[in-house]
Parts: sequence; C-alpha cells; structure tokens
Amino acid sequence: MTSEKIHTLIVKYLTGEASADESEELSAWLSESAENRNTFRSMKDAFDLGRFETDVKNADTPAEWRKLRKRIAPSAEKPVRRINPFREAMRYAAIFVLGLLCMKAADLLRTDTPPEPEKFVTRVETGKSERTKVILPDSTVVWLNACSSISYDQDFGNETRKVDLKGEAFFEVRHNTGKPFLVHADDLTYRVTGTSFNVYSFDNDNIASLVLVEGSVLLEYGDYVTKIAPGELVEFDKTARKIYRKQTDTAFYTGWRFGELAFEKMKFEELAQRLERNFNVVFKIQNEKVKKQSFGGTFRHYDSLETILQVIGTSTRIKYHIEKDTVYIR
Repeated sequence: MTSEKIHTLIVKYLTGEASADESEELSAWLSESAENRNTFRSMKDAFDLGRFETDVKNADTPAEWRKLRKRIAPSAEKPVRRINPFREAMRYAAIFVLGLLCMKAADLLRTDTPPEPEKFVTRVETGKSERTKVILPDSTVVWLNACSSISYDQDFGNETRKVDLKGEAFFEVRHNTGKPFLVHADDLTYRVTGTSFNVYSFDNDNIASLVLVEGSVLLEYGDYVTKIAPGELVEFDKTARKIYRKQTDTAFYTGWRFGELAFEKMKFEELAQRLERNFNVVFKIQNEKVKKQSFGGTFRHYDSLETILQVIGTSTRIKYHIEKDTVYIR
C-alpha cells in the first residue's frame, strides 16, 4: 500500500468517512508493524489537537499533500522507536486518571447546585449599665446583665434548645425532657431540661462560673461531664484549664437581676471590671498591690459609684479620683 493511499485512508477514518472495507484495510495495515502504528498515532494526535482538519483542507495540491505527510509522518532516516508496553499502559492510565480528576473538578465547580441557605440567627445584647429580660420561643425566661449577649438560630426547639452566651445571664428554663436546653459559653456546655441557674462568662475574665439555684445541670467540658447540685458554685479557670466547685449562697450571684451588686472575697481587679460594666466607667489602677486585695459587700442599684468606693475604702487604704468616665485608683 502506497504512503499516499494509507494517509488518505487514515484521514477518511479520522473524519468518519471510511467504509467498513476501508476500516478493515486500515486495521490490517496497523497490525503489520510498530512503524505503521506510530504513523497512525502521530496523525491522530494532530487530529485530536484540532490542527489536522485545517491542514487537510489547505492541502489541495500534490505538493501540499507531500508537505502534510512530511510534517506528520516520521522520517524514514530516524530509527523506529520501540514501544514499551508497560510505558504505553501507564500513559493511557495517566490520561484516564486525569480525565476523572477533571470530571471531579467540574462537579465541584458546578454552579447549578443551589447553596444551602444560611440559618437565621436571633441575637439579643446589652450595653454598659443595661439589663434586659428575654423570653425565648419555648417560654424560657432569660435575664441578661450588662455587656452581655445571647443568640440562637432558627433550629431552636426542633430537636434541642441551644443558645450561645457571652457575658452573664440568669436562666429559668422551661421544663421539657424530650428537648434538652444547652448553653454554650467559652469551652463549656451546660445541659439541662428545666431548671434555674446563673452563668458568668466574659471573654476578658479569667474565671467563668455557674451557680445552680434549683434543678440539676450537667456540665460538659470535652470528655469530662459532671452533675451540679442546687446551691453549688462551679468555676472554670481558663488559664489552668481546671474546674473547681463548692457550696455557696446563690443570692450573691443572682441578686443583680433586682439591681443588687453583691460579692464576697472578690479581688479588686475583678470587682473593678464589674463596676465598669455596671456604671459605664473605666478603671485605671495605678497601685498594683490593690489589685490582689479581696473585698466583700452588698450594694443596691441606687448606690452611687462614689458611695461604693467610699465603703471599700473603709476596709483598705485606697485613694481614688473620678474624672468624667474614668476612675483612677492610687
């Protein structure tokens, strides 16, 4: 078979114009030698790259046909490349895998799949010297202290009743054993079905705490789970990552709902943070010794900041100066 005839036959096969007899003739020619198969592969590669059909259309004269064959067919002077069956198999396997990856990437990039709708989140927050009462969809009552926030999404009440808390809040949870009530604060989760308790959890405080008034609460911290009894105070030291618990007078931790400010054995630097939130001021403590001193007492909502500082000053030698919204402690 002449080279011109075989090239014409390959062109007809690649363009889909070869008859059944011509296809059988080409198959027989391919089985004759590796050189024939290399010639076919070269022409097919050119065809697959999209250049072949244009070259064929432009090859109207015998001279152009010769240029085309010279450009596509391997040179007779070059040694015939021997085919490594393993390498050829790996080549086609790689092409197959690449195709699968491309299909996977195309699936990931598809834009006709609608994105999941964002969940609607309800958030209630208070500013400095503010307190508010919130009633959740399940009739649970929540009191928020100053500079605090509580949030829950639209799935609240479906299977569980989950809220996120930052700051301080007192909960009176509506009883429902089938749908536990979860409070997420810092790294802790408080799980209840119906009870009343106070949670204190500010980002800038090293101690987070829970005081249980009635009912029961399960505290979850990673794999650690413990049950809290009424009258217990549980504190979480964020630095040491340790939990401490003791019996206490719950009124010291829940009276803020009624405008009271009560504390016992509280370091002054912690007390100053609470006074900042309640009176919308900033403390500048210039005496480092004062920070670690402990104080105790109970004040009413109508007591002024200056009155509180005067009472504190009766048990320790602190000097203070109030200038607008800044309190200087010397």
